[in-house]
Amino acid sequence: MKYSLEQAEAVIRQAVPVNSIELIGWGNHSEAFCVNKGLVVKLPKHKKASDCLRREIEVLRGLEHKSPLEIPNVLFEGRFPVQNQEYVFFGSKRLAGKKLSKLQFLSLSQETTARNGRRIAGFLYWLHHERQVLPIRRRDFALLHGDFSLDHILFNEENIVSGVLDFGDSRVGKPLSDFVYLLDDQDEEEFGGAFGRLVLAEYERCAHPAV
Repeated sequence: MKYSLEQAEAVIRQAVPVNSIELIGWGNHSEAFCVNKGLVVKLPKHKKASDCLRREIEVLRGLEHKSPLEIPNVLFEGRFPVQNQEYVFFGSKRLAGKKLSKLQFLSLSQETTARNGRRIAGFLYWLHHERQVLPIRRRDFALLHGDFSLDHILFNEENIVSGVLDFGDSRVGKPLSDFVYLLDDQDEEEFGGAFGRLVLAEYERCAHPAV
């Protein structure tokens, strides 16, 4: 399912008045619209995507006011029918910050890269030790972001990591799963394996601060 601006507006205005709307992101599961200049609303493209958004709402509400980095909040949620099925959507405040391409990221100074490594490691370590958001029945499992890629990271004007987006693939699993993109040396759009290994080393220092 692909939304025209008119279709998206018709859904969203069930929850909030729409003065302006523009498409700002899309993927296999959802489309994201900027509404009234300061809101981001995610609409599901199919039933599985709607189920993912339902879980994302649950996770974001469970993490609200706790995260060491900015993450989306849930200002409102809504439901709409599609072929006798109920789809969900939600709106959040649009976070300040910018995205960096891989080339821009790899051009950062060594000091900035090190700071970013510590911030990302600290965030992931914190996330993986949040035990109350989703049911976790195995000691070696943790709450995962599920899609921790460069495209889901925001940076401030000093090119320091400031926020993390898109928790639509959040799930419970082994913590190392959140390092898949970080440790990928082949993907031309990701951080690069050297940075991933830096983050992993900092992550291990979080677990063993005296080392």
